[in-house]
Amino acid sequence: MMKRAAISRMVVVGIVILLVAVAGGIGAYYAFMPAKQTSAISGTINVVAFSGFNDAALKKIAADFMAQHPGVTVNVIGEPYGSSVAAYMTAFQANQSSFDVISVAPGFMGILQPYLLDVGPYVSGSQYFPASWNSSDMIQSTMNLFKAGGAQLALPEASDAFVMYYRPSFFNNATNQAAFQQQYGYALPNPASATLTLQQLVDVANFFNGQHGSKYGIIVMSDSLPYDMIQTYGSLLASLRVANAAQYGPVTAQWGVFMSNGKLLINSTIGQQAMSTYIELVNASEGPLSTAFETAPGMFARGDAPMMLFWTQPAFYLNNANKSSIGGDWAVAPSYPGGYTTSSGTALSIFKYTKNLPTALAFLSFATSPSEAKNFFTLDSLLPFRYSVFSLAMSSEPQSAPAFVNVSNNVQHGYPYVVYASYFPKISAYVTSEFPSMYSGKDSVAVGTNKIVSQFYTAIAG
Repeated sequence: MMKRAAISRMVVVGIVILLVAVAGGIGAYYAFMPAKQTSAISGTINVVAFSGFNDAALKKIAADFMAQHPGVTVNVIGEPYGSSVAAYMTAFQANQSSFDVISVAPGFMGILQPYLLDVGPYVSGSQYFPASWNSSDMIQSTMNLFKAGGAQLALPEASDAFVMYYRPSFFNNATNQAAFQQQYGYALPNPASATLTLQQLVDVANFFNGQHGSKYGIIVMSDSLPYDMIQTYGSLLASLRVANAAQYGPVTAQWGVFMSNGKLLINSTIGQQAMSTYIELVNASEGPLSTAFETAPGMFARGDAPMMLFWTQPAFYLNNANKSSIGGDWAVAPSYPGGYTTSSGTALSIFKYTKNLPTALAFLSFATSPSEAKNFFTLDSLLPFRYSVFSLAMSSEPQSAPAFVNVSNNVQHGYPYVVYASYFPKISAYVTSEFPSMYSGKDSVAVGTNKIVSQFYTAIAG
């Protein structure tokens, strides 16, 4: 969902090897080892889950934890993703211990950093993180998403990457192929074998928008909630940013695809190109200016469009007849339009001033341990953050195996779109507030993107 640093080639090779060799049981040794917990804990902690995202897993983990520790009460509190940062800041700025363990995304790190505990010293050696916690089983690049200033501010509960979903039946249809060729003068690009350019993505979305057996051309997030727009826009900018590294400087984990040497790129040539692409996609999508993180997957699962740009979570349930009507007719493209995408993850953090640090640490260790890690996949369909859980994912979802291999390829070509600095929320807010004016034509892309950049520099100067 949200908000990330790229997984290295070594990590991805490890994932692919694990996926291919799952029949041999690679990682099985660590998959369900129980994590020994300290018994010197008691009292109550409040754990925040993103509503409809990781809440089922955290409720199960909380129940398991309380069963092992009768003197502990774990309250799992649901908070919508879009309003979670505001809720955290309200509590933390008032020095309230309303939340002890919270769900976070990389984009949250900048603004929340002063309030989050550095768990690194505890992970590296303490009674709360025993050897069975197995740090080598963690996907290290996902761990790195939640580091800032040398501090490990959170531990992953899920990996993620922005991917392109598509329905093969629309692209393999001879009638559609002929009609597209006649209308656009080139062959209908098939995501299974071709890396679509951004212009081809727009052409295909327009071609299927309300035509050729489809209600809409594509599903993309475009609502006004924090981070939804910036996620999709950032994914479209990724390939342009990589291709123009000679002009704008190398893409680094600190600056992601937006900034290089302190320069905001939204009003640059490539920034405006990505914005123009985004506007055209929103125009061909379902629910312009209203489709959200929570609603987009359901639209695609109903069969409303032949394409969707989104995070990896839906790949775990699109073959589930109870959650999807397109089982057997969906796939993840091996490469994202343009060739590069954005990668991310979600994690759990501890409020630095929690009044029950021992129990919060014990719960964090337990929730991210090999024995409990599977719950985020089995109950909430989240991409594993431990290598060992990939083997479980593949064995339990054999129909989705090809999609997961393609997910790993996307992760390999993913870059973080966030920055850890506290101004990232400002960038997101300015894009969100100005985009409707560009979408309606009130402001041109040049005027709108310049406004965004001007607002940003005015804000940080103040």
